[in-house]
Amino acid sequence: MTASPGTPGERASGRDDIRWLYWVVGLVVVVLAVVGLITYSGEKKDQEAEQKAQELTQKFERAGLPVPQDQDIIVRSLGNDGGNVCDNAASALGRATLLDQLTNGADFVGRRPVIVDRDLIRGEALILQTYCPEKLEEYRDKFDDLKFDDVIKD
Repeated sequence: MTASPGTPGERASGRDDIRWLYWVVGLVVVVLAVVGLITYSGEKKDQEAEQKAQELTQKFERAGLPVPQDQDIIVRSLGNDGGNVCDNAASALGRATLLDQLTNGADFVGRRPVIVDRDLIRGEALILQTYCPEKLEEYRDKFDDLKFDDVIKD
């Protein structure tokens, strides 16, 4: 003998319970998405960020370094706290990454470090000086032992 699957009314109420659960979960997801969109402040643009970006632009120009044409690039990238540049200033990983990039461009056996122009790290030092000056000395300590020379043609 087989068990009866139940009356049609019992099966319909089970499906209604599941549909009700889907609607509740969907509503919660929509409410959370709306709250997230309202509270998200993706734009770091404020008066302090614009002032620091202007100061950094002036320092770059005085140092003879290239400056982005659009000031908003600096504002969006660094915000008012220096962003990732200040978060990872003079970290071991940052130093290792920079030293890995200061090579002759070979891929494997012929890869060697090269003497570079000080301008290559001067930009980061200027960012640190503007946004987080307390980290500048540690940065200089990590990179002052590198050999620099005037190798960039004007």
